[in-house]
Amino acid sequence: MEHTDPQLAEASAGVSAYRLLSPDLRTVGLRTHQARYDNLGEARFPRPAEDFIVASRFAPWDREAQLSGADYFGDVMATALSVIDHESAPEADVVELPAPLEVPIALDEAVARRRSVRRYTGDPVALAELGTMIRFAGGITGEADGELMRGGTATYRFRAVPSGGGLYPVEIHLAALDVPELPVGVYRYSPVEDVLVRTGDRATADRLRDSFAIPGGIISVESAAAVVLLVARPWRSMRKYGPRGMRFVLHECGGIAQNMHLTATGFGLGTTDCSSYVDDLTNEALGLDGVLSFVAHTIFVGWPG
Repeated sequence: MEHTDPQLAEASAGVSAYRLLSPDLRTVGLRTHQARYDNLGEARFPRPAEDFIVASRFAPWDREAQLSGADYFGDVMATALSVIDHESAPEADVVELPAPLEVPIALDEAVARRRSVRRYTGDPVALAELGTMIRFAGGITGEADGELMRGGTATYRFRAVPSGGGLYPVEIHLAALDVPELPVGVYRYSPVEDVLVRTGDRATADRLRDSFAIPGGIISVESAAAVVLLVARPWRSMRKYGPRGMRFVLHECGGIAQNMHLTATGFGLGTTDCSSYVDDLTNEALGLDGVLSFVAHTIFVGWPG
C-alpha cells in the first residue's frame, strides 16, 4: 500500500471537518423529480405542491373563512351571482352556434368507448359538433329564481358541470384550426348568450400552436381540427374560499374535460388531454397574465387517424 503524504492526510481531515460526509440533494445541481422524491426527508428545499395541499385545508374554527363565505349570502353578492358572465360583445366578433346535435350513443357506451386519441386524419370538424361539445361542457342547462332579503328575486343559471359556490372560474376557449364555418383563430364561449366571441386571428392560433412542446410528437398537432383551452380565473373562486378555491378550479376543469371527451366519443371524434405546453408562451398568445388568469388545461380534437 502506497504511503500517504502526512500533509495531504492532514489537509483531508481538515476538509472533512466542514464538508458533507456523503452526497445529498444539496450537492446536486440538476435535480430530477425522481431525485426529489427519493429525498423527501430533506427539509431544505421548497415543496410547492405539498404547501398548496396544506394551505388549502379546511378548518371548522377558521373564522376568516366563515366570514368570507357569509359575504356571498347577502343581497349584493346574490344579485352579482345572478348576472355572472352576462356580457355584451362587439357584433362583428360574435359567432352564433348551430343548434346542438343529438349524441347518437348512450352514456354508458360513451364511457366504455372513451380513449385518448393522439393521431388525427387532418379532416375538418364541423362547428355543430364542437358547439355541442362546448354546450355539454359549460352551457346553461337550467334556471331558478331566488328570493332576496330586501324583496324581489334574482335569477340563477345552472350549467352542465358543477362549480364551487356557483362561481364558474373556468372559461372555455376554442382554437379553431380546421373548422369550415369559422375563420382560423381563437374564440371564447359566452355561456349566457350561448355564442362564441372571436378573441384572436390566425396569427394568434399559430402562436398558440407553437407554444406546445410535445415530446416525440406523440400528438399530431398539425392534423388536429381544434384545441379547447380551459382558462382559469382563480380569484373568482378564491375571493370566497381562499386557497381552497383553487381546488374548486381544478375540480371544474376535470368536469368540463370529461363532458367534452364523452360527447366527442359519442360523435366518433378523437380527443386527448394535453399539458405539454409552455405556460408563458400559451398565456402570452391569449393575452393572459399567467397568474390572475391562465391556461389551466387543453384538449385536442380531431378525427381519429
